[in-house]
Amino acid sequence: MSARLALLLAACLAPVAGAGPSWWLPKNHSEHGKDHDSLFLYIFWLTSIVMVGVFVVMGYFLVKYRFSADRKKALYSHGNLRVEIAWTIIPAIFLAVIVLWTKGVWDKFRYEDPSDKRPVAKMLVIAQQFAWNVVYAGPDGKLGKYMVFPRPSDKFWPKMLDDDGKLVANKFEYNGNETTGPADLAFADAVEAIRQYNDTNPLGKDYADPDGVDDIIPAPGRITLPLGRPVEIELTSKDVLHSFFLPNFRVKLDAVPGLRGVMRFVAIGQTTAERENDPANRFTATPDELLTLLTRPENNELQVVIDDKSVGAAQDAASKAWGYNDKQGNKLIAHGAVLNLETAAKLREAGVKQVTYRNPGYFDLVCEELCGDGHAEMRGTAVVVTAQEYADLFEKKKEVGAAPADGAAASAKR
Repeated sequence: MSARLALLLAACLAPVAGAGPSWWLPKNHSEHGKDHDSLFLYIFWLTSIVMVGVFVVMGYFLVKYRFSADRKKALYSHGNLRVEIAWTIIPAIFLAVIVLWTKGVWDKFRYEDPSDKRPVAKMLVIAQQFAWNVVYAGPDGKLGKYMVFPRPSDKFWPKMLDDDGKLVANKFEYNGNETTGPADLAFADAVEAIRQYNDTNPLGKDYADPDGVDDIIPAPGRITLPLGRPVEIELTSKDVLHSFFLPNFRVKLDAVPGLRGVMRFVAIGQTTAERENDPANRFTATPDELLTLLTRPENNELQVVIDDKSVGAAQDAASKAWGYNDKQGNKLIAHGAVLNLETAAKLREAGVKQVTYRNPGYFDLVCEELCGDGHAEMRGTAVVVTAQEYADLFEKKKEVGAAPADGAAASAKR
């Protein structure tokens, strides 16, 4: 029995000694995550041991000095100076170690490493109820100005892009009247006009800033990370307090309205193949449940998984091209194919009761702050691509005269 307890204790303490990740934490995919996990486990086991020790001592004294009619009168002591010094200095040493260790881990996460010469991938994340908007710095590596919104006292509306993509002074039409700026209107009307105006530029992009000309703003809900390159994320919020959390990368920071937080980390391990082969990355749903799931942006590329345990699956032994078939034997979807709303509807019509699917290489992006009634829907995905794939997507210069790549610029055209 004692040998089993010793083995169990050794297995639990192994992560602290660097023997491997803890069994209850999600797998780490960032360079700083190992230090983060070691610090967490050190504090966890230290405080757990202290807690158990305190409880044991308390229990011992509760039993030993329980009430007895024959017990002599208690003797009061003024304390022991040596014991008091010891129980003050020893915890202080442990706390000093934790403070210095924490500072080192925190500095790696928040501050740039001057010795790291790898190119930095810069991006801005703007949180809002209930979505994550990601802005990539583009070929120049510089982020433009965002969250710049007009005020009721402004004499002029901000400059915008016309239909040809040229920067022009904007005269905003409100209630059929063209206005030069919010100050032309009564206060209540100016507030309503600004609200309508911001619908054309939801992220408050300053189009007059040259650094933002080549910024790329894809659809919200997904963040793309380069493999093996430092990532610098500026974080802010458009409305209320949010909390940006990538559990597999040990990245978490509050998004505070009016403030810019900064976090830095390096993603390790391209995750697609690993996630596809992970037994835990298998989920089942009815076609009706799939129709609901696929309406969320983070689920727009779910892949079907067919195996011998899947209800409604038919195995083709010759080609191993397994799939769901309709009543006439026509294949509706094969193993590895991407699920969409149309396919889910066909599966329901064909009478398929249950579908097994997987998330093809993505990790969770969630809000860890209760940010409103739709908080549970504020989910996104993170994907790690090769450094070259990232450069092709977000750092390659576009041809002159090409259509703007970012969604904000497209929405600003009127």
